[in-house]
Amino acid sequence: MLIFWSQFSKLNAKIGKITKKMATIRFIREDLEVQCNPGENLRELVMKENLQLYGLKGILGNCGGAGQCSTCFISVEGGTKNSLSPTTSVEEEKLKNRPENWRLACQTLIKSSAVILTKPQSPPSNLQELKKISENKKLPR
Repeated sequence: MLIFWSQFSKLNAKIGKITKKMATIRFIREDLEVQCNPGENLRELVMKENLQLYGLKGILGNCGGAGQCSTCFISVEGGTKNSLSPTTSVEEEKLKNRPENWRLACQTLIKSSAVILTKPQSPPSNLQELKKISENKKLPR
């Protein structure tokens, strides 16, 4: 029985490593890296980490993640092409006149590690410096 349990524990540990490959989301404005599970919603991750996602308009009235208010803007500053879920039809409509790398956090699922700028509509004055610093740090896959 003890031998069986030992083999089961080793197998379970191997399966856990295979199925639980964590993603790292680097928030460059906040200089913070957060580990999360693939499939997590980006807005929910930001809220869980108590990061500031909304500008004044979003603070005063956001839709709570339903994709209706267009206030949870983020910009994708690094990662692979497939780091995040494909844009949704809601995003295509709401982001028509925005830069190509902008997303709505509430519509975005994390697939693998990525570099994110929160509130890109009011970028920090040292954004280029923050991007360079982030580029010099290897992002886990």
